[in-house]
Amino acid sequence: MRSGHPGLITLALAFLSLTGAAQQHGTSMGVGTAAGNSTIVVRVTYQQNHGPAAGMRVALISPLGGMADVRTTDGKGSASFENVSGGRYRVRITGPNIETKESESFDAGGSAAGPFVTENIEVKLTETAGVEPGPALTQNIPEAAKQEFMAGSKEMDKKHWQEAKGHFQKAIAAFPKYVDALNGLGLAEAQLQHGKDAVEAFRSATQLDPSLQQANLYLGQFYYDNAQYKDAEPYLLHAATDQPNSAQLLTALANSELQNGEIDRALDHARKVPSLPNHKQFAISHLIVAQALAGKGQDGEIAQEYEKYLKEAPDSPLAPRVKDALAKLKSK
Repeated sequence: MRSGHPGLITLALAFLSLTGAAQQHGTSMGVGTAAGNSTIVVRVTYQQNHGPAAGMRVALISPLGGMADVRTTDGKGSASFENVSGGRYRVRITGPNIETKESESFDAGGSAAGPFVTENIEVKLTETAGVEPGPALTQNIPEAAKQEFMAGSKEMDKKHWQEAKGHFQKAIAAFPKYVDALNGLGLAEAQLQHGKDAVEAFRSATQLDPSLQQANLYLGQFYYDNAQYKDAEPYLLHAATDQPNSAQLLTALANSELQNGEIDRALDHARKVPSLPNHKQFAISHLIVAQALAGKGQDGEIAQEYEKYLKEAPDSPLAPRVKDALAKLKSK
């Protein structure tokens, strides 16, 4: 006999979204000054010779694990985030021919952190890049394309999305396999809410570099929100691998796997969620586990998952349905 409630997960999907507008459209950290907020200054240098790492993308990771904002390092390897509210943040550095680097968590905003926070990050060149930064890193990219990319990055930092888009398009026209320009174009198109164009740019970027975090997040969310779970799964998997402690990503990934009939993978990922920070916001992971166990003769475990859900989300619109499913299960 099939256990659980057949329509429960279908209903739950209406309430489960790969949210976090920062991951799709970016999040403004505010304009002007605000009492108790901080300016975060990130200085990026190369590990091999301690020279400044220009043109690197710096992602500010919020206390909830999503991307709060992005910047590009200037010629001195610096990037700044202004008016950051209180919380514990991280920064992730990505760029051409370097290994992705993520900082330890640090405090910003509030009375303890102070008005200015400085993070010094060293990045390591990949083995194929050589030991000296500079022209050797991008020796195959025409100078005109690099100049357009840098101009586009500066416009992105100013939130001039249309202008940035134009520069990235010119960079790509000069060098069609320019991964960072394709990724930048995707970000600009996303900010302009040109969904299809953003998808096209990000897909082109990930075909050249499957590890692009921003592209994977956007594509995963786009396909997930459109219930295209087969398409969403590989991008969500890349994103979750890069952010293994994101309850949000693991929940969406587990649900995609469930919809794709990959029951064991869905169970593995959904069962990791309760041990992560902010897991109560994704109590629906318990329903994913319950649905994955349906028909396996594990009614006792399914009942436990329903009970955990009701404990963590007692006021959820789904709670009455879950209570009904639990009562029917216990009456057998």
